[in-house]
Amino acid sequence: MAASEGFTPKAGLNLLTTSTPNGIKISIALEELKAAGAIPGYSFTPISFAKNEQKSEWFLKINPNGRIPALVDVRDGKKTINIWESASILQYLAKTYDVDYNFHFKDEDDETEMTNWLHFLQGGVGPMQGQANHFNKYAPVKIQYGIDRYQNETRRLYSVYEKQLKGKDFLVGEGKGKFSYADIVSFPWIRSHDWAGVSVDEFPNIAAWLERIENRPAVIAGLKIPEQDSLTKMKADPELAAKVAKEASAWIMKGVADDAKK
Repeated sequence: MAASEGFTPKAGLNLLTTSTPNGIKISIALEELKAAGAIPGYSFTPISFAKNEQKSEWFLKINPNGRIPALVDVRDGKKTINIWESASILQYLAKTYDVDYNFHFKDEDDETEMTNWLHFLQGGVGPMQGQANHFNKYAPVKIQYGIDRYQNETRRLYSVYEKQLKGKDFLVGEGKGKFSYADIVSFPWIRSHDWAGVSVDEFPNIAAWLERIENRPAVIAGLKIPEQDSLTKMKADPELAAKVAKEASAWIMKGVADDAKK
């Protein structure tokens, strides 16, 4: 791996990220693995959406889709490997570093069930809530159909989680369940429900699950990578929300325009 603009990978795990739900998934996973003693630590490099760094030539050599997060593993005695797409990164970390099954399962059926939830988030909540975010916060023109369509679908997807969490602390595992990558992949998106204009008041099991995870020390640490996440900042300063939305809308719409030219 050649040195790039502002990025020279170090030995071990190198996370390229920003404080979005997809980025936060991986910083939480890494902090949990570090706390469990599965990894000694990791390095991280902030990626600026405002500067469109994720579409720069050097970054595209790591992730050809130009999205965060991406993970570069500089391995001792082996070829450096790039891992991208957040679910792929989580599965790589589980297979390669979480050999004691801290956050996944020895039982094949439970492992398969966990994988179901990884893909459910990636193919359902992420895309649908992402669109709800767009029409609710970023679109230059208010389109009520788009807002309603994606908020309603996000609520429907939440209802699947609500049912799964009945009588359980975590999504997968016997009895009350075990904190796993299924929870890690889902938490950052559902935690940001207000940004999509969706309340969890009608989902008490989800609300309790969010609070349970939010209070984990490694989760608190992960929310600070590469800097304190916007949701935490906005809880402390409600007036910040409008500024965050305006700034995000600007780079999102610029990205849409740039992509349209290709």
